[in-house]
Amino acid sequence: MQQPFPIYSAQKQVQSWAITPDASALEQLAEGIWNCALQTKQRPLVVLSTAGPLIGVRAALEKYRPDNLDPSIAFLPQVISFTDWLEAAPGAWKFPKKQSDLERWISVYVNLRKHPKLKTWFKAESESGAWGLAKFVIDACDILSEAIIPQLHDQLNLLIRSGSVDVEVWGKKIEEVLEQTIALAYPELSRKVVDQESEVLLAFWRYLSSVEDPVFRKQFAMAAHLEAVKASQQNARPLIWVQTADPKLIDREVMGAYLCDYVQYARVVEVTLDWQSAALWSEALTGENAAGDLVELSELQAQQLKANIESAPYENWHLISARRFEELAWAATTAIEGHLIDGKKNIALVAQDRLAARRVRALLTRLGPALKIRDETGWKLDTTRAAAALNSWLELIRAPKEGPTASALLEFLQNPFLDIPSCIQRDPEICIGLVAQLEDILIASQAKSGWETFYMAMERANAYAANRDTAPNEALLKLLQFVRERHHAWQELKLDCCNAYVLLQQNLQDTGMAQALERDAAGKQLLKVISAFDLSATQFQKVAMHLPEWISLIKSVMEEASYEEAGKEAQATLSILPLSSTRLRSFDAVVVVGCDEQQLPAFSESPLFFSDALNRLLKASTMTAQYVQQARDFSQLLVSYASVDLLWQSKSKSGEPLRPSAWIQRLQAHLPKWKVESAQPNIFEGMARPIQKAATTLDRDLSLPLSMSPSAYKALRDCPYKYYVRSILGLREAKEFDDGFDASLAGQSLHALLGKFYQALKTEEQKADSQIHQNTAARRVWMEEQLNAISEKEFKRLIEGDGRVLGTLRDWQKQIPSFVDWQLQREAQGWRYHNAEHKVGFDLHFVSPDGEDRVIRIEGRADRFDINIQSEHQAEVIDYKNQSMTKMKKRAEHLLDDPQLLIYARAANENPQAAHLQDYQVERAQWVSLKLDVKRDKKLLRSLEVEDIAELMPEFSEQLTEDVQKLWSGKELTAFAPDGVCKYCEARGICRKGMW
Repeated sequence: MQQPFPIYSAQKQVQSWAITPDASALEQLAEGIWNCALQTKQRPLVVLSTAGPLIGVRAALEKYRPDNLDPSIAFLPQVISFTDWLEAAPGAWKFPKKQSDLERWISVYVNLRKHPKLKTWFKAESESGAWGLAKFVIDACDILSEAIIPQLHDQLNLLIRSGSVDVEVWGKKIEEVLEQTIALAYPELSRKVVDQESEVLLAFWRYLSSVEDPVFRKQFAMAAHLEAVKASQQNARPLIWVQTADPKLIDREVMGAYLCDYVQYARVVEVTLDWQSAALWSEALTGENAAGDLVELSELQAQQLKANIESAPYENWHLISARRFEELAWAATTAIEGHLIDGKKNIALVAQDRLAARRVRALLTRLGPALKIRDETGWKLDTTRAAAALNSWLELIRAPKEGPTASALLEFLQNPFLDIPSCIQRDPEICIGLVAQLEDILIASQAKSGWETFYMAMERANAYAANRDTAPNEALLKLLQFVRERHHAWQELKLDCCNAYVLLQQNLQDTGMAQALERDAAGKQLLKVISAFDLSATQFQKVAMHLPEWISLIKSVMEEASYEEAGKEAQATLSILPLSSTRLRSFDAVVVVGCDEQQLPAFSESPLFFSDALNRLLKASTMTAQYVQQARDFSQLLVSYASVDLLWQSKSKSGEPLRPSAWIQRLQAHLPKWKVESAQPNIFEGMARPIQKAATTLDRDLSLPLSMSPSAYKALRDCPYKYYVRSILGLREAKEFDDGFDASLAGQSLHALLGKFYQALKTEEQKADSQIHQNTAARRVWMEEQLNAISEKEFKRLIEGDGRVLGTLRDWQKQIPSFVDWQLQREAQGWRYHNAEHKVGFDLHFVSPDGEDRVIRIEGRADRFDINIQSEHQAEVIDYKNQSMTKMKKRAEHLLDDPQLLIYARAANENPQAAHLQDYQVERAQWVSLKLDVKRDKKLLRSLEVEDIAELMPEFSEQLTEDVQKLWSGKELTAFAPDGVCKYCEARGICRKGMW
C-alpha cells in the first residue's frame, strides 16, 4: 500500500517517506517530488544515493508533470547523484588538492618498501602483487577513516573553515577504535600476530591519511553544502534524499546526523524503500538487526510474505535451464531476439554469469547497428585492442638488453596502431607484407630471441636472396634497427615516474601509435589514462622504480579503468548490467543469466585486512548485508518488470548437476504451477554423404612448375596431393616457434663452421712446415683445436642473441672428437674434402600427354663433395643431417622416395663443371650425422653409406620421368600417404584423409 507524501511541517525535523519498489516506484517518486514542489512553491533538490536511476527519475518527472504549474516551479526539479552533488560543492576549489588513485597507489608503494614483511605475509613478492597489495591497503585505510567519521563529526565540520587537520588526533582516535574492534573480533587469536598486522596497517594509515583523502573530502563537501544553505536559509530549497539501496551502518549514521543538521535551515525529506508488499523472501522483508543478524519473521509478516508471493506476477517469469554453456548463451540470445521481435525496445541483460553475458553479446552482434548494446558491468579497458597494442610495446621494452623474444617482437609489429611506413620513412607500398616476410624469415631460421639472432637471420635471408639474383630487403633491417634503438633507450634509462612518462609518450609519437589511438574510441580513452602518469607537478615525479615495476603499474591501472562505449542511435537498446543496477530502472523486458546456486547470490570478497566480524564492528559492508541487499534487488526485479527470463546452466564444467538459486527454489515451493523449461537447441536434419578420398584434378589454366627441388620431389613421392597443395598452389601452414632451440640458424651455423674448417684445413695442408704433416696425433690435435675455435667464433653472435644456443654449441663440441675420428678414417681411405654448398642440377626431358617435348629442371644445393686421391676419377657426395643414426637408417630404407643424394649424384655426373668435379665421377654417396649420441652409440658410427648407387640410378631416372609425366598428364592427384607422412603434412586440414 502506497504511503502519502508527508505534508509540510514547520517543525525542524527530517520527514520520512517510503515508496514501494515495484513497477510503480518511479511514478510514486515523481509524484512525491512534484508534491513537495507544490507544497513549498520551490524547485526541490533531489539527491539519489546511487546514480543508476538518475535518467529514469528525470523521465518520470517529465511524464507525470502536474498541469497548470506555478511558473516559479515549472522547471523540472533538480535531480543529481550523491557523487555529483559532492563534486558540485560550493567553494570546492578551496579544498586541498585531491589525490588521484594513481598518486595514492604510488604513495602506498613507496611506503611499502619500508615494510617488506608485509609483502611476504600476503604473498605479494612480484611487482603486480605489490600493486595489488597497495590497492588493498588503500581500501583498508578508507574503511578505517570512515569508521571514525562519527567520532570526529564536529571536528570535521570545522575543517571547512580552518583548512587544517591534526593527523596525530586521527591516529589516536583510529588506534582506539581498532584496538576495541580487535579485542572483540579476535579474542581467540594470538595477540602477537594480530598486533603486528594492525601495527603495520596503522603505520600505513597514519602515513597515508590526509585532508586529500576522498573519505574526508566527502565530509568537506557535505559541510560546504551545509554552510551554503545556512548562508541562504531564507531561499533554501527543500532537499529530498532518496536512499535507493540499504546503506552501510556507518553511512546511515553519518548521513542521518547530516540531514538532522541540514533540516535546521531547509526542509528535508528522506525517501526510503518499503518492502512490505514487494519482498518475496523473509530476508528481503525483515532485513538485519543492529547486531548484523537476520531478523525472524513475525506471524503478521509471514502472512504478508505469503500474500506477496501469491499475488506476484509469476506468469511473466520464465525459468529456463540449459545443459551446457553454449546452450545457455544461445537460449539467452533467443530470448532477447524474441523480445525484439515482439517490439520491445529497451531490454536488460543481467550478468550474474559474466562469461555467458559476454558470449551473448558476441552472438547479438549479428544483428548489426539496429541493436545498441550498452555494457554497464565495467568493460575493462585492458580488454580492448588499443590496450593490447600498448601492452605489446610494454612487453617488448621489458625484455632484457639482449633483445625480446621473436613472439613479442612480432606481436608488436603486427598491432594495427603501428605506422610502419612512418617509422622507417618508406612508401606504404614497400611496407606491404613486410612483417609477414619478417615472420617467415624468423620462423624458417627458428630465431626465437635476441637482436643478434634476428640480424643473423636477416643476413642469411639477404645472402640467400643475393645468390638468386633478387634484391635483399633493406627495409626489414631498418625496421629492426628502429625498434632496437627504442628498446635500448629503456634499458639505459635511470627510470623515475617523470622520465618514464616522457619516454613512453615519445615512443607513441615515433611509432605513430599516438595518432592512430587518437582516432580510435578505446584508444582515445587509453591515452587519457596514460596522461594520468604525468606526475611532473607532484611530489612523486622523482620516485625511482625498476622498469618491470613501472610497467606493472601501467597494466594495473589499465585493469582498473573501464571502457565507455560511445552512444549511437538504434532501433532498440540492450543494457548489460549487474543486478544492483536494476534498482528503480525502467525496462520492457529483463533476461538474467547465471541464476544457479553458485552465482546467485554473489558476494564480494572482504577487504584483505578485515574479517566479516571486524567489518561489522567497523559498521562496514558485511556478508549478511550483501545477502539482504541482493534478496531485495532480486525481489524488486521480479515484481517490477512485465517479462523476466531467468536462465542458468544445469550442469557445471565437471558435469555435476547445478540447481537453480535457493531463492528460486523457495518460490517454486509456493508456486507449483511455475515450471522449468529446458532450452532446446534448434535441430537441423539432412542426408549424410560418405566422405570420399581426397583427390583433385589440375586446372588446365594452372601453370605447372618448370623446376623442382629434391624436397619438392620428396613431397610428390610422399603424396601427390601434398605436392599439389604445397608446390603448385603455394599454400603453407602457419608455422610457430618451437619451445626448445633446435633451430635452423644453429643448423646453418654448423654447416658454415664445417665449411670454414675444411677451407682452413686445405690452406694448412699447403704449408710445407705445418705440423699436421708430421703424424696423425698432431693432425688430430690441430683439427680439434680448429673445430673448437671456429665453432666458438661462429656461434658467438647466436649466443649473444639467445643464451639457449650455448647448449647447442656445447652438445656439438662434445661430438668434435668423434667427428675428427671419422674425418681421419676417411683420410686413411684416401678421401679428401673438395668443396661445399654448390648448386647442382640437371634437365629432365620428357614427353607431355599432348606429344610435345618438355623440359623440367631438377636442382638443389649439395652440402659437400669429396674426392679420392687414391683413385683418379672417384668422387662422393655427402649430405649433413642433424639427425640420429636411427632416423638416417629409416631414410635409407626408402631411398627412391627420398632421392636427394641420387639427384646430386646425377647432377654432378651430367654437369661436372657446375660442381667443379671435372674428370671425376660420383659413384658414392652418404649421409653424415651431426647429432650422434656419443653416450649411447658405442660404435660411434657417424655416416651411413648409400650402397649400389650406380645400380639404383637407372631405376631412379625411370621413376622420376614417370612421376613428372603423370604430373603433367592432368590426371587426378589422390592422397595416399601413410600415417607417418600425414601427421606432419601441411595439407592435412584440406585433405582430411583421417576422416575416410
